[in-house]
Amino acid sequence: MDVSKQMNNILSEYSAEVKAATNEAMDVVAKEAVEKLRNTSPKRTGAYAKSWRVKKKTVRGGINEITVHNKDHYQLTHLLENGHVIRNKKGTYGRTPGIKHIAPVEQWSKDELVAKIERELE
Repeated sequence: MDVSKQMNNILSEYSAEVKAATNEAMDVVAKEAVEKLRNTSPKRTGAYAKSWRVKKKTVRGGINEITVHNKDHYQLTHLLENGHVIRNKKGTYGRTPGIKHIAPVEQWSKDELVAKIERELE
């Protein structure tokens, strides 16, 4: 066997390891992010907090696309995160403050995903 074939075999094995580690880490971090969002979301009736889901899509390259989203109350995510104007029949009368519950979980998941992938590949 010549050197180029050996290098190709080594690189393809490492590539498969990286894809597997990345997919595994993404699954774990996405599930933890959903739990964190369910715990930190505003709870008036609880329906908004309960409807956080993970959407997984397999793509051609072998690394999955994973989206954490609010399945039933997606319209509220921006309003609750950033606040909104309160209106009545006579016009506006103020703003509600935003409740930052998505941004901290997003930052945590970015940091945690990188750390998990690095730990898996060591």
